[in-house]
Amino acid sequence: MKNVNNALLSVYDKRGLEAFAKGLVEQNINIISTGGTANILEQKGIKTTKVEEITNFPEILDGRVKTLNHKIHGGILAKRDNKEHLKVLTNLEIPMIDLVVVNLYPFEDIRKQSVGDENKIIEGIDIGGSTLIRAAAKNFRDVIVVVDPEDYASILDQIRQKNSLLSFRKELAKKAFQHTCYYDAAISDYFFCDEEKVSNTQSHDGLESESILIHLRKVQRLKYGENPHQRANVYVNLCENKNSTILESQVQGNEISFNNLLDIETAFQCVSAVKEKCCTIVKHNNPCGAAIGNNSLDAFQKAKECDQISFFGGVVAFNHEIDEELAKLLTSFFLEVVIATNITAGAKTLFRKKKNLKVFSHPVLSQNKPALLDIRKLNELYLVQESDGFGLEKSIDLCDNELTSVTSKVPSAKQIRDARFAWHIAKFVKSNAIVLCKDLKTIGIGAGQTSRIDATRIAIKKALDNGFDLKDAVVASDAFFPFKDNIEEIATSGASCIIQPGGSIKDEEVVATAQKLGVSMIMTKMRHFRH
Repeated sequence: MKNVNNALLSVYDKRGLEAFAKGLVEQNINIISTGGTANILEQKGIKTTKVEEITNFPEILDGRVKTLNHKIHGGILAKRDNKEHLKVLTNLEIPMIDLVVVNLYPFEDIRKQSVGDENKIIEGIDIGGSTLIRAAAKNFRDVIVVVDPEDYASILDQIRQKNSLLSFRKELAKKAFQHTCYYDAAISDYFFCDEEKVSNTQSHDGLESESILIHLRKVQRLKYGENPHQRANVYVNLCENKNSTILESQVQGNEISFNNLLDIETAFQCVSAVKEKCCTIVKHNNPCGAAIGNNSLDAFQKAKECDQISFFGGVVAFNHEIDEELAKLLTSFFLEVVIATNITAGAKTLFRKKKNLKVFSHPVLSQNKPALLDIRKLNELYLVQESDGFGLEKSIDLCDNELTSVTSKVPSAKQIRDARFAWHIAKFVKSNAIVLCKDLKTIGIGAGQTSRIDATRIAIKKALDNGFDLKDAVVASDAFFPFKDNIEEIATSGASCIIQPGGSIKDEEVVATAQKLGVSMIMTKMRHFRH
């Protein structure tokens, strides 16, 4: 190992600084430091050489320029086994810097505390520190770079043992570049993703960029992934979510799993977009029941009627408060997760009796910024699309006079309300998806089938098996009907209104069949495949 003679310390995070610096001094290492760090070390009685004593140049421009100097960066970047490099250092009287300890201004905290004051935010961008880290990390064969106070003990240990392995320095360099990469992503987030920087007339369009910088921070390790043998973590993209996450809103229960989160997202997105009091029950990432009720209790009772087998072990979401009466009912069943916008103190007390039940209290997702992009990994490829969103988008938020039938039979006002609700739920059901709805509750759902006729038959069978009368029920399809057989099955069941996107080459035949069988049909002209 090459000896460590000079160490440059310039840190915002002062944790462990004093003990670390004293450890360096004990090893006869000269400490070079900048303003704030130097002042603290001197107050602790630790001798330090200020950067300006090396550069013979003062800090200028309110501290914007202090380490950006050839006598600093030359000492970091020179290759120790290159005679020409060493000759340059000698001729210019540049000391070699063997250890660089730097961490950066907390840009995210500064941004938050600045409350939109752009001048303060811009001053929170660290230039010199980032440059020092990158220079030291680039020259990791000769220089030790440290960005995390948690590494101080192991650094001192290796210095004392004179055993700073190349593999160790390379790991530190990797950590350093991750540090600066994340930092740059936080700054990029401010310029490209902050809603305050987007005008009222122009929204941010991530798909217009030739490259996409994903700004992720690990927030939690999960119990396991999709299956117990798979490890999994949760990361948050700060560009998309400035508010608290669902993870932070867990009231009680076991450790959350990968599959739990998938089901929670589907269930809670589904209810969050509904203005009325709504309950959605999800199993294996598919709604198995959803309803609007007079209150949360009423909504739950109606939702579970859709599939009184599948709702066991499910995720139940509410866009309204859970009170004691509802909590008492919920705890009488086996459920994996319950999530609502608010939970009364009495309800929380009742939930504690089922300590394994995972309970969350979280604001409706419409209060958070929705994802800009939907990103999925496919082997070596990344598929990126605009998010389908979770609001009642224009295809469902049409005025009543725009929800008109393409057949001569006109849906009733009640059927139009049911059609809106069924169409919304279908959006969260895996394709091929068919949703039967009556009285603002689902009565049959056919999910994830390879043919639409099978999805239609399954939805009808579930409704009939549960004793529902399909007369005047509404059927929603997430995509067009490819053949008239679906319409014939629906008409035979007693349902008399269909809402679907249209767009099939057999639309004319499908509409003619509906016309012949006395079924009203609404076309939304927007598909909602969910793979």
